[in-house]
Amino acid sequence: MTTPLPYHPPGDPVPDPLTPDLYSPVQQPLSGAVELAAERGPVVYVPGAHGGFVAVRREDLPTVHTPAPAPAPSGADPQAQRVAAKGVFAAGAGVGAYFAAGAAAIVVDSLVKVLLAGGVAAGAALATGRRKGGDTYITHHHVANRWFGRSTTTIRNR
Repeated sequence: MTTPLPYHPPGDPVPDPLTPDLYSPVQQPLSGAVELAAERGPVVYVPGAHGGFVAVRREDLPTVHTPAPAPAPSGADPQAQRVAAKGVFAAGAGVGAYFAAGAAAIVVDSLVKVLLAGGVAAGAALATGRRKGGDTYITHHHVANRWFGRSTTTIRNR
């Protein structure tokens, strides 16, 4: 065995090196020709056809020119515009609530004045009593409709 055993604190059981660990990765056997790093140059690993990675020399890769980055958009920042719009909406809502409260105060004040005037009038009527004497008229209207649009009206006062 060429690899040393991993460190285990005293008191822990030491695994048997002869039994394979089922949860560790399996060591693959080395195959192929030996190539020195100085002979091959820089290597880049690219995804292969079967899911693994393949070592490719950097000079063998196709050169791709990267496009120039897109220019930054000119104008105001959209996030700043949203924040400003929320502030304008809040200010408008506050001014609207102020005017609505003022209108409600006017309506309530008018209602109180009408009720107060009605109470004073009712109190004055009760204090003076009912009106005595005077002329009372009872009017009777009698309308009789006949054929071909003829109608007669009688009015009597008592």
